Amino acid sequence: MDLQQDLVAIAFLVGYYLAFAIPIALLSAFLPEAKREPIRKSYHIFASLSIIIILRFFSTWYSALISVLLIMVTALVLVVILEKFKAAPITKVKRYSKKSEIPFQIGYICIVLIVLLTLFWGILGDEFKFIAAIGVVAWGFGDATSALVGKSIGRNQLKQKIFDGKKTQEGTIAGTLAASAGVFAVLLFFNPLAIPGQIVLAIFAGITSAVVEASSRKGIDTLTVPLFVCAGATPVYLLLNYLEGLF
Repeated sequence: MDLQQDLVAIAFLVGYYLAFAIPIALLSAFLPEAKREPIRKSYHIFASLSIIIILRFFSTWYSALISVLLIMVTALVLVVILEKFKAAPITKVKRYSKKSEIPFQIGYICIVLIVLLTLFWGILGDEFKFIAAIGVVAWGFGDATSALVGKSIGRNQLKQKIFDGKKTQEGTIAGTLAASAGVFAVLLFFNPLAIPGQIVLAIFAGITSAVVEASSRKGIDTLTVPLFVCAGATPVYLLLNYLEGLF
């Protein structure tokens, strides 16, 4: 554990969160309720990209995990305070119940980070930590894009019982493409495979992300998408890595 490196990483991560969170919150305060959805979804994209900072700059998985959880708990306390005093409209997203959605989403993210950082960095080691980034980025880009496209131009609902009845074919296709593109960018950054293998893994992750997102209800996709994408991407990566070794 390198204390100096971790302190720099914490400062960088907090600065990153503040750089996008404050402007987005202020912007949302001046927008009518009907126009806040793109702002809310932008949180997903920026939050998902923070996994790159976490994996790149912290010296160990446990220092990263402890630091991120402390930041998340602090954010949760601030959200509860702001909501109590009606100080921030962005904290009052109540799509599924009378309670604010934001605290639940922070809780889901905490669970995801605990599982992914512990398993794919702490247990499996540095070689596999990019898998954590695949799951989180697939969720961030796929969920945001599918929701925005589905609500704006979605006309054909997914009628199969496995899917949430509110999801559309247009949104799911857009989410697949966005998640695949985001994952491919992650793979280019970490470079675990040759380009053909990265393309295959990115497409697989994008499709998995879209299917799980369309099947998840009441905002639980924040939890299910990263976990399912990582669970599926791991054996696919191992297979692709093995095939590369043969040729």
